[in-house]
Amino acid sequence: MYGLDRLVADLTAMGFTVTPTQAGDLAFAVITEFRVEFGRFAGRVIDLGLPAPPNYPVAVGSSIHVRATPQLLEFENVPNVRNIIASPLGSEWRYWSHNFGWAGETERSTARFVGQVRAIFERA
Repeated sequence: MYGLDRLVADLTAMGFTVTPTQAGDLAFAVITEFRVEFGRFAGRVIDLGLPAPPNYPVAVGSSIHVRATPQLLEFENVPNVRNIIASPLGSEWRYWSHNFGWAGETERSTARFVGQVRAIFERA
């Protein structure tokens, strides 16, 4: 199993509440009530959109999508640190660009993916 179905199944098995979502031609697994565990936003509960390429977990998207009230971070571009732009999921969402460094890795699991997502918030 690959793509959105795989990502949704894995996240659900990990205990997340997940909704498969389309935004144009892009597929997302949207986690509702994702608790940020580390960093300056620890304790915040957000909605988190994870892009699901058709060949997931062979490849992952290069972003996370965040919906929070108030927003964790607004639009900004800090070279080599972070780039936050508009998200195809809607105006209340923020696209946080991130390179997960998946290429060349042997462990391409959803648990590893979620761990990398958590690290994004730890360093935010």
